[in-house]
Amino acid sequence: MEIRRLTDDDTDAMRPLFVEAFGAFDPPEPPVAIHAPGKTWWGAFVDDRLVATALDRAYDSWFGGALVPTAGIGGVTITAEHRGSGILTPLLTTLLDAARRRGALVSTLYATSPGIYRRLGYENVTTLDDVRVPTGALAAGGTTSVRRADESDAEAIRAVHDRVVSRGNGPLQRRGPLFAEAPTLRVSGVTVAERDGVVVGYTSWDRGRGYAADGELRVWDLVADDEDALRSLMTLLSTFGSVTPNVLLRSSGIPAWQHLMRVAHPTPVTSTPYALAVLDPAALALPRVHPGIDARLPFVVEGRPHALVLADGSGRIEDGDGSGRSFTRGGLALTFAGAQTSAALRALGHVGGDDADDVTWDLLFSRGPVTVHDYF
Repeated sequence: MEIRRLTDDDTDAMRPLFVEAFGAFDPPEPPVAIHAPGKTWWGAFVDDRLVATALDRAYDSWFGGALVPTAGIGGVTITAEHRGSGILTPLLTTLLDAARRRGALVSTLYATSPGIYRRLGYENVTTLDDVRVPTGALAAGGTTSVRRADESDAEAIRAVHDRVVSRGNGPLQRRGPLFAEAPTLRVSGVTVAERDGVVVGYTSWDRGRGYAADGELRVWDLVADDEDALRSLMTLLSTFGSVTPNVLLRSSGIPAWQHLMRVAHPTPVTSTPYALAVLDPAALALPRVHPGIDARLPFVVEGRPHALVLADGSGRIEDGDGSGRSFTRGGLALTFAGAQTSAALRALGHVGGDDADDVTWDLLFSRGPVTVHDYF
């Protein structure tokens, strides 16, 4: 078996694997390039035939107020005859080693089969959901002016998104080559909330087909700097109620808009697990830490000793002496994401050894729920 990076010359061989894995689909308009900046494709070959693919997307994710270099994994395909033959593990191991060398500290993916990826250190940390609500339930008041966006608003929209998602844990930063196109493209409309000439929120939506009982408004983004701007955008969306009785919204965790709904609870429609793996323990030192904590926290991952050293509100990773708690790779992922407490991780077998620092680990990494906005 040969594993190598794929090139434009492999494009024709890749397409049948995509159809086999994801089903036949019409090509998007305009066509999306398979090979592009920010994307690195890897393939496994048996007898010179491409039998498996995987894609490393270069992203940055927000965790604890810091941007964490991320390898977003997608495009995983294996021909039917080679499934279960052990090809996926060496393919992804090679991809992740290369991602680590380019600077990625964590990796994330949408796991259609969590057990396959768990042996590589991935654990589910949240879900990306579609939820349905009655259109009228979104009416929430608000005094902030709203208007239709155009391409000149692209940077202001990105800036609002940066400000809002940087307060969370898990969302991608929508910057770089993989987010090069204007946010006003490929949707029916983008509406911004504006105050004193400054864009303070936006919503992107697709009108879809049908009206009355068959109509449904698709909302992709609904974010704002503050409550009043969010209420104004929600009220704008509620005006579609006479022709679209329901709204289908992208969601993760409990988004801010859900706290402002007048009536009803969202009805889940789809839910896709989002998994994370830590590629380098240095990821633990990136998020902002409590400025009052100065500590040295030794730990071991797969037999390798490390120490997280905290001082003056920042952290670094040093070589350890083998003492302290021990992590499985999955336990390290769940700790970094803040998805489970130390007690829960010990009960699951993901953390062992000395428990003297458990309270400190929980204080550092219990940052609130992990949420995501983008599917890849």
